[in-house]
Amino acid sequence: MRLKAIIFPILLLVSFLAYAQTDTQPLPFSVSGIVVDAETERPLPYVGVSFSGLKYATVTNTDGIFTLKSSVEPQTVDFSLLGYKTVRIMFPKDGKPVTVKMPRGSMTLEGALVIADPYSVLDKAISKIRDNYPREPELFDCFYRETVQKRHKYIYITEAVSRMYKTSYYRPGLYGDKTAVDKSRILISPDKKDTLSVKIVGGPTQAVMLDIVKNDDLLNARELSNYELRMELPEMIGDRLQFAIRLIPRIEQPYPLYNGVIYIDRETYAFTRFELDYDMSDKEKVSRFILISKPPGLRFTPTQVSIRYDYSLSEGVSRVSYVSSTIRFKCDWKKKLLRTDFTAVSELVTTDRHSGEVDLIPKKEAFSSRDILSDKAATDFDPEFWKDYNIIEPTESLDKAISRIVRKTERN
Repeated sequence: MRLKAIIFPILLLVSFLAYAQTDTQPLPFSVSGIVVDAETERPLPYVGVSFSGLKYATVTNTDGIFTLKSSVEPQTVDFSLLGYKTVRIMFPKDGKPVTVKMPRGSMTLEGALVIADPYSVLDKAISKIRDNYPREPELFDCFYRETVQKRHKYIYITEAVSRMYKTSYYRPGLYGDKTAVDKSRILISPDKKDTLSVKIVGGPTQAVMLDIVKNDDLLNARELSNYELRMELPEMIGDRLQFAIRLIPRIEQPYPLYNGVIYIDRETYAFTRFELDYDMSDKEKVSRFILISKPPGLRFTPTQVSIRYDYSLSEGVSRVSYVSSTIRFKCDWKKKLLRTDFTAVSELVTTDRHSGEVDLIPKKEAFSSRDILSDKAATDFDPEFWKDYNIIEPTESLDKAISRIVRKTERN
């Protein structure tokens, strides 16, 4: 599976994932709080949070904090994370923040699980894609955020609510899948020293192009022949036992290969999660693949390119639920000795799903590969709209960065 090159000018803007949410009705029922390790009380990032029996879901941020809203009153809230037991609590009707402690999971391993052949497991999972994924078109509401840091300082933040239309998985390929951004907002550092005109692969259409199960660019015999497959110890995601298959590049290709782990549900053989890093042994190769253009004299050195793609099981069907990407790189001018570290992170969570007779995204509304999210994002903040759609809560440092940028902008 290869990322498609989509050009857009950025303030160090890397936009792998942009999905959509169009439903603007109020979401009066909400729960918020923090999720921690039951033993160490360390905050747990990327915990899946969902209302039991409903379609609303989110994930905790890097500080373990979450907020989840619903248009109907839920009864219980579920929390799941790789390596931990699933926790279910009653929906807190008093509106007070909750602290959820997750115990580490324990499991009895069968000998067959440890010695299972990774090639056979992967082949079976590929053969069952038609059985495990939607056969009818579906429309998703999503919330998306991307941030760029210069060292530890946030210099760019944008968020979007939009729609994502997915065609049937019965036929491989992404033809017909579309996204439409309905509302977005942006904050940019007013300090001119924070700007750097770099163009990198990405863009909102990566939201559908990174669907690894559907795009058929990795899960085929020719591409998989580039890798050695190694069976790792099984893991728990929520309460479900997973095969864990590690990909290890074994040959050279003109494009960067992956190091990473594929998680497959032991019972259904559905792909549950992809955690993939570009092989960074040849940074020049990675740079050629992700970098479109840069100012003359600027040296661009990538140090990490990571992708995570999650599918969740609901009503016997696996669907995309959470996607994130991280690009770390260094930039410096040839006449200067110091390098500057940058980190670009994007996160996408599906918050609601519509099935049955769903509306296509009209061509005039669809986000194209040449559209630039930062050009469409508003610099003003409409709290009456955004207060019900902050699904992924900002981290504390991000929240402080927003306040600093807003105060400095007001002074100017």
